[in-house]
Amino acid sequence: MVAENGRRPQRPGCLFSQQELLAELQGSERIFRSASWNPEQLLGTGYSVRLGDDLLVIPDNPGDSKYTAIKRDHVMPEFTLAPGDTALISTIEKFSLDFDVTATIGDRFGLAAKGLLILHGSTVHPGYGREVDPENGGWRPKSDERLYFIVANVGPKNITMRKGDSIAYLQFFDIERVPEKLVANVGFDYLSTLFGAGEHTEDGGLSYFRNVKDLRTEVENERRRTDSALADMERTIRANHTEMRRRATDAQTAVDRVTNTSNMIVVFGVFLIATTLLGIAVVMLGDLIDKLSDMDTWKVTLITVLGALYAGATVTGTVLVAKAAGQAIRPGGTASGNGDSD
Repeated sequence: MVAENGRRPQRPGCLFSQQELLAELQGSERIFRSASWNPEQLLGTGYSVRLGDDLLVIPDNPGDSKYTAIKRDHVMPEFTLAPGDTALISTIEKFSLDFDVTATIGDRFGLAAKGLLILHGSTVHPGYGREVDPENGGWRPKSDERLYFIVANVGPKNITMRKGDSIAYLQFFDIERVPEKLVANVGFDYLSTLFGAGEHTEDGGLSYFRNVKDLRTEVENERRRTDSALADMERTIRANHTEMRRRATDAQTAVDRVTNTSNMIVVFGVFLIATTLLGIAVVMLGDLIDKLSDMDTWKVTLITVLGALYAGATVTGTVLVAKAAGQAIRPGGTASGNGDSD
């Protein structure tokens, strides 16, 4: 519905519909400066403002703590924010709100889903983008009044932003005309000082997000150092365990060698004693036979048989002792000589 003066009738407190907003943008500069808006950005009952390529403050490189202001003749059509990075951005749209129009600002969920946090006011005040006309004393639209946002990458991955990306959603309302006065705006130059742009600083950007990023980096580095220390400790424990087993094996081998040597000495001693006793018995029997040469043949035969039995028993006992000792000193053998092992 259009009034006789070509403008739609005022409806204080009412939200612009899409058709009403389009008609207002096409027929006046009560909202945006002409040629700064795009009808494709109309969505539902609102308008999605777009990212500009100038009036920006961005890190020199993703993850850097030094920032550069992009303004005047410089443009930056694309930039990337690493996790923890912050930036100051502005819109392509140039505002020129009349004193009977206001707007609310809402985030876009698509950006939030990427981890991009957008800090902004909730309202665009009536008269934002207007200045006094010194020639006629009235009010005129400013040549270049943007909407500014501070953004922070609070997600886990890099976020790339490009000129023309939709960054916020605005809805416009008709209101009763407010007293006409200049809307205070800190402006780009002041906002850029929050980031230390162009200054020799090692801590640019919003300190909270930078500190969180640095703390996360420190925690990750500490975790890696702890994991490395634990891995070194585990390797040391395994090496010590292997060394202890080797030493235990060497000690057991040494004990076995001493035991085997002792067993061989005992066997040799028994064998030597048995041989000596056998020799003594043989000599004594020989002497006895010489002294008893006048004895009967059967007596001599009996003494000879007894000597042979004694010698055989001695030799058999020595062999049995030697065999038992040999079974005891073999690997896996037991004192019983059955050859079983654990």
